[in-house]
Order: sequence, then structure tokens, then C-alpha cells
Amino acid sequence: MATHDDIALDEEFAQAPMRGSLMRRLFSYVRPYRRKFVLNLFLTVFATASGLLGPKMIQHGIDAFLAPGLAGGTAEAALGGVAWVSVLYLGNLLLGWGLSVWQVRSSIAIGQGAMNDLRLAVFEHIQRLSLNFFDRTHQGRIIARADSDVDSLDRVLTWGAAQALSSLVTLVGVVALMVRYDWRLCLAVSTVLPPLAWLTFWFHRRGREAYRSLRGTMSRVTAAMAENISGVRVVQAFVREDENLRRFRGLHDDFTGRWVASARIFHTYMPLVNLVAGTATAVVLGYGGWRVREGQLTVGELAAFVLYLGMFFGPVQTMGDLYNAVLSAAASAERIFALLDTEPQVRNRPDAAALPRGAGAVRFEGVRFRYDTTPADTWVLDGVDFEVPAGSTVALVGHTGSGKTSVISLLARFYEPQSGLILVDGLDIAAHTLESLHRQIGIVTQENFLFTGTLMENLKFGRPDATDEEVVAAAKALGTDEVIARLSEGYSTAIRERGGNLSAGERQLVTITRAMVADPRILILDEATSAVDPRTERVIQRALETLFTRRTSFVIAHRLSTVRHANLILVLDHGRVVERGTHDQLLALGGTYARLHAEFVRE
Repeated sequence: MATHDDIALDEEFAQAPMRGSLMRRLFSYVRPYRRKFVLNLFLTVFATASGLLGPKMIQHGIDAFLAPGLAGGTAEAALGGVAWVSVLYLGNLLLGWGLSVWQVRSSIAIGQGAMNDLRLAVFEHIQRLSLNFFDRTHQGRIIARADSDVDSLDRVLTWGAAQALSSLVTLVGVVALMVRYDWRLCLAVSTVLPPLAWLTFWFHRRGREAYRSLRGTMSRVTAAMAENISGVRVVQAFVREDENLRRFRGLHDDFTGRWVASARIFHTYMPLVNLVAGTATAVVLGYGGWRVREGQLTVGELAAFVLYLGMFFGPVQTMGDLYNAVLSAAASAERIFALLDTEPQVRNRPDAAALPRGAGAVRFEGVRFRYDTTPADTWVLDGVDFEVPAGSTVALVGHTGSGKTSVISLLARFYEPQSGLILVDGLDIAAHTLESLHRQIGIVTQENFLFTGTLMENLKFGRPDATDEEVVAAAKALGTDEVIARLSEGYSTAIRERGGNLSAGERQLVTITRAMVADPRILILDEATSAVDPRTERVIQRALETLFTRRTSFVIAHRLSTVRHANLILVLDHGRVVERGTHDQLLALGGTYARLHAEFVRE
């Protein structure tokens, strides 16, 4: 399977010819519903067979009762026979209607079940992808895979098999019945088949290209929309509304043009099929009428033949419409399965064991690392070595881009280093499962991301089995309890999307408490106090001093006043640890840390 390194940023990977293997893989999501699927196929066959009986009944009514009555037979006998045929015809219609209703309900259950399973598979896989996938891929395009691309499979997964089978049974049955009525008329009708075959070939080729192009453009529109919504504050702050609208209009105009092009192809094909069908009907009426006059065909047989001819072109139109849906579904399926085939760069080894819950000592040995987007000759971390005893507090300082966040990202194993070892309690974290590592690490970032739900649910996010009492105790230890008490419903307060109904400082306090509730062995604070006011920051710092004594803690902060009491300060510069020691030791050294501290004091 491909890794995400093999996927271009624009994700225009749906360009290969449509393959049977693709559709087989797509329909594998129907397999859990195979009993319903088989029943659905039987219902389709019986409902189609019921429809094929209709013209035969009409032919019998005309030839056996109506024509003799008009030729001089008794009107009562003719009317009685026609009435009985009408009753049978109506009964057959009701039977077909009942079978169709049953079949439709079955199709909906199968199709929606398969789509739900596929959407869940996409969602589950997205959660397991490594962070460098998200570094390279636009959020909107990821959303498009799980949303619009899955939605475009509705027609095929819900109705595809039943409509294809119904059309096939109808075509075979109609051709057999028409040949039985008059093979000469069938030969006359066959004169319109070559242009119909050419039209179908043209539609197949042009339609496939148009729909793949359309799906790629739709993905770009979705990505632009998602990006603009996420950055709406920045857009408004820099008065970019008109410029962003101009760019979005360009994307949307491109999408509209491609949509119109694909629609034009389809809506050119279908009227031409109708024209061919009308031509065939005209041929049958002309030649068939002559044969009726010559006594070689009955009026009822000609009427039935014309009705069956209409039924012949109906499935052709249906299959053209279905193929239209298959083209769109194939383009979407290629994109969905390309995502599902993307392997996480960071994943458990086959022999990975659970990381035992230990004291939390950390050691980096010769770690070298660069991101996928980093030039090949540039290292974000270049030979990083350090050791942190269990229960210590280590601060990472340095200018922006020095590698501080990369260190903690590697420790949390969001990325894999190109070389070197990272050990926790003397054990290589790469040899152990991600889940067992993450259960022992608590992270608080600047983003202070909260999820929709109650405040209590957010606080239990890292440890769902925590009791309410444990959550409250953690909040009191951090001083968060006072802030929560001021909210309208306390711990039951409903959190809006991204915590929009809380201030930045309140969100940061909640995320810090959330990490504490998880009770990690290793605590990571990445600018965790950047969004709080000085008074709140002092409250948090006092609480953290107590909590740090029981954990190995990594602190990243640009405010050097927040790291002066750390047991160890690592100074990074261009991916290297250039200085290490305590606050006083580094000031006395008079090097990089001393200059950073002097800059901080001047600020």
C-alpha cells in the first residue's frame, strides 16, 4: 500500500481507468448485508417479471376478445373477456407494486448501511494517520473524502445492483419475447443498434474524463471553504473578504464550468437515446402495420411488440443513467481508497509490546529529524542528546524554529526520527505500542482545543473512567475550580464548537486540568500559559510546582520567568542543544541563554 509520501498535495490521483477491482472493493462493503442483498435480487427479478407480463396480457385481451368483438362477435362476450383481462392486469400491477416497495426498502437498508460502514472506516483511518499527513493535506480535502465523496456513492451502493439486474432481465426478456412475436421486426429494429452502440461508447469515454475532473475540482472548493471558515477572524482582521471572495469565485466558476460540461455530456446522451428509440418505434409501426395488413401479424401482437420495444429502450436509458452514477462513484471511490490505503508513517511494529507504566525517565540519544516538507539537506534536530531523570522538570528554550516543539512531538511519537533513539525508563518507545505510550503522556498546547459536549466530558477526555470527584480535585489543585464555578452551569456547562463560549484563558485552564485528570507520568506544556493573564498565570504556576514533583515535565515557554525553577534547562539553536543547566548556571555561563534572558528582561 502507498504511503502518504506518494500522494501529491493536490490529491489528483483519480486518473487511472475504471477497474473491476475498484468496484469489487467498493461492493465489499455490501457483504455484511448479503442476506438482504440476495433477497433484494430475488425481489428485483420477480418485480421485473411481473412488469414483463403486462404487454402479454394486453395482446391477449386485444386478440382474444376485443378484435373478435369488433369483427362481428357478441359485445357482451368481448366486454366480459376484456374485463377479466383488466382485472388480471390490475392484479399483476398490484403484485409488482408490492414487490417493488419491498425491494426499495431493502435497497435503502443495504445502501445506507454500506455507506455508513465506509464513512466510519474513513473516519477511523483518518484518526490513525500520522501528523505529517495532516501537515501535507488540506483539511477541506480530507473532509471531502468522508463527506461529499462518500455521498456520491449513494446511487451505486443503494440502487446499482438492483437497477442493473432489473435492466438486464428486462432486456433479455424483451428481446426473447420480441423474437418470439416476429423475428423480422427484430431485424428491422436492429438497424438502430449501431448508432446506439456508438453513442454509448462516446458517453463512456467523455463521461469518465468529465466526472473525474469534476470530483477533483469539488475537492478544491471544499478545501477553500473549510480554510476560510477556520481563518475567518484573520480574514476579517486583515479585510480580506473581497480578495478571498474573488479567489473562491474563481474556484467555483471552474467547478461550475466542469459541472456544466459533465451535465451536457449526460443530457446529450439521453435525448439521443430517446431519438433512437423513437426512430425504432416509427420503423416498427410502419413495417409492422404492413405485416398486419398482410395478415402475417395480429393487431395485439403489434401492440405488444411496440410496448416491449418501449421497455427495451427504457433499460438502455436506465443503464446509461446508472453508468453516469458509476463514473462519479468510481472517481470518488478511487480517492476514498487512496486515502484508506495511505499508511501512517508512525505505527506499531508487528512485535510491539505495551510500554510498562514506569517512573517517567526520558533519554534522547543522537536523534536526527526533519519533516517531510523540510529540504533534504536541512535537519530540524541534528544529533540531540539529553537525559531527564524521573520526576524532573526540564525546560526547552530557544528562538522560534530552534526545534523545541519537534522534541516533544518526537517524545509523544507523533513523528519518527530518521535516526537515533528515544527511551522512556530505558525502553525504546519505537518498540512499544502507541496507545500505551500516549496513556502515559499528557499534553497541553497553545491551541487549547475543546470538543463539543459538556465541560465535564472535556475534562474526562483523556481518562473517561475518571470520577467526578477526581475531576473536581484536579480542578481545585490547579485553581480551575474557581473559574468553573463562575460559569452558568458549572461542570455541566455546554461547550460550543472549539470552546467558542469560553475565553482564551478559560479554555487554557480547562486544557491544563484535562491533562492533569489523565494522570500522566510525563507532562508536556507547550506555551501552556500563553493565553492567560498574569494573575491567572501565577495561580497556575503555583499549582504546577506541586504537580511537577510527581511527574517528569517538559515545559516550552518564551517567558523565561516561567522556566527559571526547572531542574534542567535545555537551550536549542538550529536543532542542536547548545547549552544545558539550571537558570543560575546558564546565566553565569553568559552564552545563548543569557542573551535570551537579557532580551526578555528588556521586553
